[in-house]
Amino acid sequence: MFGKLLRAALAATAVLGVSMGAAMADWPSKPIQIIIPWPAPNDPSTLVANAIAPVMSDELGVPVKVVNKPGGGAVLGAADLANARPDGYTMGLVSIGPMITQVLRGKTPYKNDDLQPLGLVWSSPFTLAARADAPYSNLDELAEYGKKNELRLAHWGLGAVPTLIAMKVAETGGFEWKETAYSELNPLLVVQGDADVITFSTPGLTDYIDAGKMKILAAMVPDRLPAYPDVPNVSEQGYGDAYSIWFGAFVPKQTDKEIVSKLSAAFFSAMKNEKVAEVIENVGVVPHSSGPDEARARMDRELAEFGTTMKNLGIME
Repeated sequence: MFGKLLRAALAATAVLGVSMGAAMADWPSKPIQIIIPWPAPNDPSTLVANAIAPVMSDELGVPVKVVNKPGGGAVLGAADLANARPDGYTMGLVSIGPMITQVLRGKTPYKNDDLQPLGLVWSSPFTLAARADAPYSNLDELAEYGKKNELRLAHWGLGAVPTLIAMKVAETGGFEWKETAYSELNPLLVVQGDADVITFSTPGLTDYIDAGKMKILAAMVPDRLPAYPDVPNVSEQGYGDAYSIWFGAFVPKQTDKEIVSKLSAAFFSAMKNEKVAEVIENVGVVPHSSGPDEARARMDRELAEFGTTMKNLGIME
């Protein structure tokens, strides 16, 4: 009896293997959908994805369509992606917020490992910036000043990734911020003297920097800011990992590894396209590529490190 059951199980496994192999051999055979969990108007990810889609379509031989599914701070779209069939026909772009900090705070109906990374693709060009006449121009000088003087930090909120990076800088540098969250963050808070340092994206700082009113202390990107290549990032200055507000390409957890590899290759190949590169430059994101394994290792590390910082701040148990 046991022998019959074993033979039946082995036969079923073999059939399943043949079926999966056939599906793999046929992939792709129908349109591929890229989910963007943010509203379309003026969204950098939507603009870049719409440039990438036709290039991927040419390479893979099937239509590639961008679909916006906003809501819940990108959590709704990420949840739809996590619950999609793992057949290689649904992928999405998700950022560090809904993948790391929102997960840590228990704000998501999915876990981090319910999504499988194709790789991290670009970062938003965030920085720590100060008045041009501030008595510090880098993180070491900032830390030394902060040990003896009050430093007022303007930020989006304690759970925001740029704020967590700033908090990690203070922890490493041995000082404390006097921090204030603003629903409408603006560089004028620093220019007018209401704050000393701000976490902000470079496009919103450019006019103030060009006018000699502000300066960047550190870049929150993996490498350097294309517009300000002389400014070292947080890691280069010795204040933690090369943290950034990254965006990654993901598929549902159980997607076949071979499909993941092919989809990842097609996506990153499209990013190198001349027209796509032009769109990336125009929208201001900082491109960087990391494959599935590197992306997973980074996320695991950030779950641990940001989790510790958030516990210290009292914003999670």
